[in-house]
Amino acid sequence: MAAPVYRHDRNRDEVAKLAGQGIPGYSQQGLTRSDTEFELTVSVAMTQLGRNRYCVALQKAKAEWRLSRIEVDIVTEHPPGSCPYAVVRAHEDQHVAIAQRLFIRHVGSVRARFSEVVRNTRPMIIQGTAGQVTHQLRDRILAGMKSTLAAYDQEVTTANAAIDTPQSYRTETAKCPDWR
Repeated sequence: MAAPVYRHDRNRDEVAKLAGQGIPGYSQQGLTRSDTEFELTVSVAMTQLGRNRYCVALQKAKAEWRLSRIEVDIVTEHPPGSCPYAVVRAHEDQHVAIAQRLFIRHVGSVRARFSEVVRNTRPMIIQGTAGQVTHQLRDRILAGMKSTLAAYDQEVTTANAAIDTPQSYRTETAKCPDWR
């Protein structure tokens, strides 16, 4: 799991561009972005059947799912040591915790689904070149993982939205008399 990287080199406009559509009436003070990667390698046994057709069987599949990036921006308008900086940092740390906690929670379901997809991958006849055949089998396994990996992303989005509300922003900004 990647450790969070904290940045303080972008101004409010730059961070807002990275964030996309925010909450109307509120300017972007910070942003946490996280990424996962699902890396899959497969080896196959194949028998050429003629006319660019192969009988392909999965021999081995190895996958690694990781939380590869957590990047936190706090706008330059809030200097380190200021009250607004501390408040924004605390809020963004909640987003970091969400990404990490939910990643850990989903590891088991990702492993279980990968085992199921691999177990259910039967020999098949695929048309193409020898190189394309391996790629097509790999794509089928990835397609089988898509909804499970998307479940993590959706849960993170929902949890982040729960703390990114006009009310929570009003509460946060009220903590500092020198908010700009």
